[in-house]
Amino acid sequence: MPLKAPELDTRSFDDLLSEARRRIPRYTPEWTDFNPSDPGMTLLELYAWLSEMMLYQMNRVPERNYIKFLQLLDLELRPAQPATAYVTFSGNRIETIGRGTQVLAQQLGGGAPLIFETEHDLTLVRAQLSKVVVFDGRAFSDVSAANTTPTVPFRPLGWVPSVGSALYLGFEPPRRATDGPLFPQEMRWRVGLPAEVDASRENTCETRRCGAPPPPPPVTLEWEYKAGREDSRWRRLNVLVDDSIAFTREGSIVLEGPAEIEPSRVGRVQEELYWLRCRLASGAYPDGGAPELDFLIANTVRVVNLTTVREEVVGLSEGVPDQIFELGNRPVQADSLVLSVEGADGHPEIWTRVDDLLASGPDDAHYVFNPTTGAVSFGDGSRGRIPTAGSELVARQYRHGGGTAGNVGSGVIKRTRGELSGVDKLTNIRPAVGGRDEQDVEDLKRRAPQVLRHRNRAVTSEDFAALAAEIGGVAEATAVPLAHPDHPGVEVPGAVTVVVVPDHDDYPPRASDELIAHVCRGLESFRLLTTEVYVKGAEFQSIQVVARVSAPPHASGDAVARGVARALDEFLSPRRWQFGQDLYPTSFYDVILDVVDVVAVDSLQIRVDGRPHDILTQRVVVPADGLVYGIDHEIVVRPAEDR
Repeated sequence: MPLKAPELDTRSFDDLLSEARRRIPRYTPEWTDFNPSDPGMTLLELYAWLSEMMLYQMNRVPERNYIKFLQLLDLELRPAQPATAYVTFSGNRIETIGRGTQVLAQQLGGGAPLIFETEHDLTLVRAQLSKVVVFDGRAFSDVSAANTTPTVPFRPLGWVPSVGSALYLGFEPPRRATDGPLFPQEMRWRVGLPAEVDASRENTCETRRCGAPPPPPPVTLEWEYKAGREDSRWRRLNVLVDDSIAFTREGSIVLEGPAEIEPSRVGRVQEELYWLRCRLASGAYPDGGAPELDFLIANTVRVVNLTTVREEVVGLSEGVPDQIFELGNRPVQADSLVLSVEGADGHPEIWTRVDDLLASGPDDAHYVFNPTTGAVSFGDGSRGRIPTAGSELVARQYRHGGGTAGNVGSGVIKRTRGELSGVDKLTNIRPAVGGRDEQDVEDLKRRAPQVLRHRNRAVTSEDFAALAAEIGGVAEATAVPLAHPDHPGVEVPGAVTVVVVPDHDDYPPRASDELIAHVCRGLESFRLLTTEVYVKGAEFQSIQVVARVSAPPHASGDAVARGVARALDEFLSPRRWQFGQDLYPTSFYDVILDVVDVVAVDSLQIRVDGRPHDILTQRVVVPADGLVYGIDHEIVVRPAEDR
């Protein structure tokens, strides 16, 4: 929405008149006639009316000036940002699911379903993946269950991959005859890495480097298929896209589909299946760099929480300078608008969007677009051409939508909008990330000084933190200068680690790998060329309080214990705690004693990450990238005794 100066008048005519009447007994006690007919009361009403007018105008000046300064600096409210997710389809369809196909997610609070649109064309693999087998060079291991169970990782090439190690994918033949090939000309796969690097350490989280990716591992992977039971040869498949870089990062793999294939047996698998495999043909992964996957699934495509509108008539030009028109939906994804204006010859002409018209000439077909308001502004004939009077303005295409509501959980995107024949089901294995609501005025005012300092480039750690906090899906962010994840505790010149807290209700709010990658993409265009930027989620320290408190005999012990636990959780909330803020255990006494019906704290102990912290006068050191949160407090309440 556009910036609007708020209503700031806080006292009305009645408030001022009442205040003046209350002062009469103190300053003029002889005045006792308060009737409206009294001349003095008439004067008070007049002065109250004049004061109201002056206060109304004067109180608006500072706030209005602030808003106008923001407008002068071209600082508008940030539009809503769309969430993105990856959706897996299954079915017997052979036709392509086109780009822009709409799928739906039902909101938890009810209301209209959220619309997501696919970002790529997708042709389904109609055979069902039933077996995932790893050959480590010596033996076969069935990891099919791990591939279908979230958070259970597996090694696709074994624990120590060597030349000849392979990942075998077996597909069931269809139970009934079908026309056409089971595998399309292009197969689209999604590679998911484990959400945490080391599942044995609860607080360990993924760290990603922004900018140019690290060099790929010195290995060559070959994708192949087995033609049939009578043909023992494995034939090569072309790899069209491999964003996973040999299974070392999250991404998509696009493969050529096998031409002719028949069921056959592989290894110890007794069933006859259609087999594909990925084989380590040469090279070796570096020590400790063997790939580990959470899943490898086919028929998966990226979707975004936007809706496409086509052929919308925006209006008719009046042929006057500085015309403004508004689109029918907002907020709009800025780069998605394609606007045409009917030319002098009667044929539509595509006009060009520019940031401003200062450099536009009288013949330039330029316009300025505000994605927040959906407003399209044209020139005055000197800076930017004026559309001919009576010409029709048509938005050939644009996309609108976004917001935090799009950050839906896993398994929520379940159906298509309208009929989509041949698709049995669809789902998102992982939550959607990146959605953010339209910025409000108070948030813009709070962040305006940071925007003026960084001016869309990141030099200081404060710049990185401010820019990361503006990215969709991020609630809070900080930046630790000279911090390199490979050299903890050592200052590394030119390195900075950005730490983010996601904008969702999980407790504690851990950042997903999708969000970290999203933040990396958002920061890449702002960093200096020589700066190494790393993004990670916050490290969390769990704090458990074990306390015995006294309460009046009439108080409910359970209610008091619940109130104490709630107060401790609010005090330790990661949303309110500051990054790197050390915890002083003695502060818990004030928190507990502020709870209703708590008379005394008889004993107090705390555990940090499950370990006792015996000395209450010794602070709990929180690292610069860390936050605390409360967990499973043990509160015992006993009646207070009078002595």
